[in-house]
Amino acid sequence: MRLPSPARSRASLPSAALLVLLGACSENEIVSKPEAPDGDTATGGPDIVVTPEAVDFGTLAWNGEGVATVTIGNVGTAPLHIEGLSLGSGSTDVSWTALSSPVVPPGGQVETVLTWSPSGPGPLTDRLLVASDDADEAEVPVPLSGGVPYGEILVEPAVYDFGTLEVGASATTTVTVSNVGEGLLTVTDWTYAATDGDMVVLDAGDITATPAVLAPGDTTEVLVQYTPSASGGDEGTLAITSDDPVRPSTGAQQLGNGAEPDPCDGFYQSVELFLTADDTWQGWLDGTEFTAPGQNAWNTFDTLAWELPCGDHALSLYATDTGQVISGVIAVVKVEGAVRFLSGPDNWTMTEAAPPSDWTDAAYDDSAWHIPEVCANTSPWGTQPQPFYDLGAQWIWWATDCTGLGEAWLRLNFTVP
Repeated sequence: MRLPSPARSRASLPSAALLVLLGACSENEIVSKPEAPDGDTATGGPDIVVTPEAVDFGTLAWNGEGVATVTIGNVGTAPLHIEGLSLGSGSTDVSWTALSSPVVPPGGQVETVLTWSPSGPGPLTDRLLVASDDADEAEVPVPLSGGVPYGEILVEPAVYDFGTLEVGASATTTVTVSNVGEGLLTVTDWTYAATDGDMVVLDAGDITATPAVLAPGDTTEVLVQYTPSASGGDEGTLAITSDDPVRPSTGAQQLGNGAEPDPCDGFYQSVELFLTADDTWQGWLDGTEFTAPGQNAWNTFDTLAWELPCGDHALSLYATDTGQVISGVIAVVKVEGAVRFLSGPDNWTMTEAAPPSDWTDAAYDDSAWHIPEVCANTSPWGTQPQPFYDLGAQWIWWATDCTGLGEAWLRLNFTVP
């Protein structure tokens, strides 16, 4: 007899099925992944950090340098590859030292030292660009700032007056161009404009060729010459352009006046007086008394000579008769050796009444005096003195008979030349 198989437990089947299910699930299990910091991928990556975020070199002296250290760090989980450093402007005023390594490990950092060597005045506005393989920041800009003072231009004298110069004469003046600022001054251009060619720049000094750089405290001189070619006013203007931000354009003015030369300036002529009187005389030239050596007798003559400047002159004579016979004066005046005036009915004036005390001055007005008379009776003198007769001089007095004895005042007005 077969005994029936033992009955199966209802609870045993679910247990076996559960084991099968659990085994199947363990082979296909899905585990959630945490997010990486700063946006890095779940597998990790480089993360660049540059400090400081901006560099300010401050204000430098015109010949100074600015130095700053920039640190490049990696706060990621993979090595950071630095691909290069550059400037946004491409300027060569800022340089940097090489990195110790182009690869920065996680948690590591490298440094570069920036040096700003300004080539001129003005502000620094640039950026240091750090390129790397950081997927989120392939290029990090670091703003760079700083400044160098500009120069300050001073031109003096601002106005110079040559005054009045004779045509053909020359004079010069110096215009000083200075840098009175704290920074370099660059003169970029200069011009000179004048009324005509009478005013010119002979030497422009250090700014002859532009651009010209003047350090703080430096000066240079511009030499201006004035040679008037005609009468009248002249004007010249020196115009200077520089990088002075306050006075980019400045300059100096020169004034002058030309005048025709005075023909009498330094001009003298020799004047000779040959004279005798019957009987005595006193003489004055332009109010200054003169006498002749010995006061010779009427039949000889006295000679006097002067070097006279341009202008009006007056020879004044006082003659007196002492012999109680006849009166007269005879004279010859030469200028530069040539006979110019002879005693006679022309040139001389006279009076028989005592004139005022200033009658010998060149400026005295003798228009009220009369022309002397030529002596009609020359028998007392014959042809003496012979040289005077040979030249055409005549004895004169205030009456034709020349017997009116007494005094006479005579003047000869003439001009040199």
